[in-house]
Amino acid sequence: MNKLFFLLLAGCLLTTAPVWAAEGDWDRARNAHERGDYAAEVATVRPLAEKGVPFAQFNLGVLYDQGKGVPQDNALAMQWYRKAAEQGLPQAQVNLAIMYEEGQGVPPDYAQAYFWYALADAQGDSQAPQAKQDVAKKMTPAQLEEVERRVKEFKAAHPFRIPPQPAPQSDTPHGGNN
Repeated sequence: MNKLFFLLLAGCLLTTAPVWAAEGDWDRARNAHERGDYAAEVATVRPLAEKGVPFAQFNLGVLYDQGKGVPQDNALAMQWYRKAAEQGLPQAQVNLAIMYEEGQGVPPDYAQAYFWYALADAQGDSQAPQAKQDVAKKMTPAQLEEVERRVKEFKAAHPFRIPPQPAPQSDTPHGGNN
C-alpha cells in the first residue's frame, strides 16, 4: 500500500472542503499549501480542525504525518486522522488504517487496520477493498469474524454525515488541480 498516494489527497481535499468551512479559509489554506508555507496552512487549518471540521482534521493529520509546518509526530497524526475517520471521512480512515498496518507510531495492528479499511470500503473508497483483502491474509478467521462484528456495530451506531467526494478530475494523476 502506497501511503504517499493517500497523503497527496490532502491538497486535493483543500479544493473540495468549502462545504464544511468558510470558503476564504480554504482558499488561504490551499494557497499556503501550494506555495509551501505549511506554517500558514497549519494556522488556518488548526482552528477548523479544533471546531470538528473533518477535512481540516484530516489535513492537520497529514501535516503532522509529513512534518510540514509542525514537527513530525505519528501520535498526533493518528489523533487527527481518527477524529476525521470517526466522522466518516474515507481518506482519514485509509490513512489511519495504513498507520496501523505499517506500525507507524504504534505496533502493527492488523485488526485495527482492517477495521478502518472496511469502513472506507463501505463508503466506496477505491483503494480500500484491495487493502482490506491484503490485511485479511495476515489475520486468523477468528480475528476476521470479530473485526467484522465490530465494523457492523460501528456502522450501526455512527451514521456518517460526510457526503461522497466528487469524482477525480481526469487532468491529473491523483484527481487534484495541480
